This record gives sequence, structure tokens and C-alpha cells, in this order.
Amino acid sequence: MSKLLNPEEMTSRDYYFDSYAHFGIHEEMLKDEVRTLTYRNSMYHNKHVFKDKVVLDVGSGTGILSMFAAKAGAKKVFGIECSSISDYSEKIIKANHLDNSKTYLRVFSHGWRG
Repeated sequence: MSKLLNPEEMTSRDYYFDSYAHFGIHEEMLKDEVRTLTYRNSMYHNKHVFKDKVVLDVGSGTGILSMFAAKAGAKKVFGIECSSISDYSEKIIKANHLDNSKTYLRVFSHGWRG
């Protein structure tokens, strides 16, 4: 888990990423069935685009799109998420059995701010 910053230490970048650390915004996006199913169906119906490819998911959030890409046949999926929601996305990915070497779905967490 991430270290909580004192508000006096936070920068605008910290506030921006912190806004995506809360479950509410991710819940709202996931509950948008039209949005979520459109992403899923576009990947599942075009598996030939993903088969054996390496996918980079920037701003991966809970990892839902990364998991769709992995299930569509991507060889490797790398997710980058700079908010602390990445602590949970790794658990979600493991719970869905997508943390294996064939898929290599990995989320680079908020601690990495290159």
C-alpha cells in the first residue's frame, strides 16, 4: 500500500492522481455498461488484432481493459497506473487468474513516477 502524503507536501500532480485513487470514480466507469461492454466486445470480436501482441494500457485503473486484452489473446499486457488504485488492480488481476507467465499482466504502480 502507498504512503499517505501530508496535504502540505502534496503537489498538483499528487492531487490529480489521488482523484483516481478513490473507488467511486472507477465504480462509476465500470457500472457504465455501454462503455464497458463496448470496450470488451471490440476486443473480443477482434481477437486477431490482439493475438500474440504486447499491449500497453496507460491509465489502467482497476485493470479491466488490461484483462480484456489478455483474454483477447495478448501475449503480454503491461498496465501503467499512477494512482494507488493499482494496489487493488494487482489483486483483481490475481483473483481473475491473469497473473501467469503466459499473459504476464503487470501493473506499474503509483510508486513509479519516472
